[in-house]
Amino acid sequence: MTYYLGLDVSQKQTALCLVDSKGTIVAEGKTMTNPMDILAWIKTKGFALTSIVRAGLEAGAMSSWLCTELVKSGLNVMCLEAFQAYQFLKTQRNKTDKNDARGLAQLVRMGETFLKEIVIRSQCRQELRTLLTLRQQIVTQKVALENNITGALKPFGLVTPRGRACQKTFHARVLETLRRAEERNIHVRESMMLSLAVHETQCQQLVNFNKRIMEAVRNDPVCRRLMTAPGVGPIVACSFMTAVDDPKRFRGADDIGAYFGLTPRQYQSGETDIRGPSSRRGNTMTRTHLVQAATTLLTGKKSSTLKAWGMKLARKKGFCKARIAVARKLAVILHKMWINETDFCWTTSQEDKISPAAPASAILQVS
Repeated sequence: MTYYLGLDVSQKQTALCLVDSKGTIVAEGKTMTNPMDILAWIKTKGFALTSIVRAGLEAGAMSSWLCTELVKSGLNVMCLEAFQAYQFLKTQRNKTDKNDARGLAQLVRMGETFLKEIVIRSQCRQELRTLLTLRQQIVTQKVALENNITGALKPFGLVTPRGRACQKTFHARVLETLRRAEERNIHVRESMMLSLAVHETQCQQLVNFNKRIMEAVRNDPVCRRLMTAPGVGPIVACSFMTAVDDPKRFRGADDIGAYFGLTPRQYQSGETDIRGPSSRRGNTMTRTHLVQAATTLLTGKKSSTLKAWGMKLARKKGFCKARIAVARKLAVILHKMWINETDFCWTTSQEDKISPAAPASAILQVS
């Protein structure tokens, strides 16, 4: 007999359900969320690991650890895409851990061709990804604090100039605004100085994170190659590399845009066929980094075929749509550079031979 296992993972306990090839439940229960406890539960029920064709669990915070350890023990485990699993489990009348485990067991029984599996990153890439995630949190907090500081002064009619300002420039502008406030007998300097001290600490921590990422990128040949592309710096290169992890797992280069949610949404039913904005599915942080790289590319001074194509699209469709399209094409180019082990071509003589509508692979030349 062959069996299929569904695991509904929570922080403390995991619900398990084992079904046979016909979908009949043969065993179910709960155990602690630990690989050894899960394996012990299977053995106590009298089943061999070789008899379990496939086990499945939803992608989550602890799924990487569980999948890695269970696979090492000989259990064939699939990490299922959360969106697909959620849509399937939503069809059940009541949402319970037991029902979710039953639904996941039936889902993995349908076969690998139907399922969307999440690839587990290698440990070294996951460590770099953690560094990027922690840095992104500091960036978010820093921007929020800057908005809070300038927003708190607006009720008094005091507007602080923003724009692209470094830490010293931002502090100088806030201090100038506080000077104008004191001239109008508005006393908020003491409270604002406390917030500026927190902002200074955040900026220093951000510098420390950037140094750590620079050290990691300097020792990685893939990141150094990706940084030859326009608009791509250490943060974007590291973010793209850790998100993709293995470039060969994509069937084609065009799949990389959909992976990061940079392709249009589509709703088709009968005669209705609507194409909307980008789907925004996939990793938010890397998608943001790619869009930032595309913005830098389009607004920078250095010319390239990719920039010429993007500017032509911006004049026709607008800058916002153009930078999304450039971000998508940039992701395809970075994937091709990684696969083919080539650097980005900057030479004008070679670029002139390439039309703006040329495929991403045409922009690449062996260095």
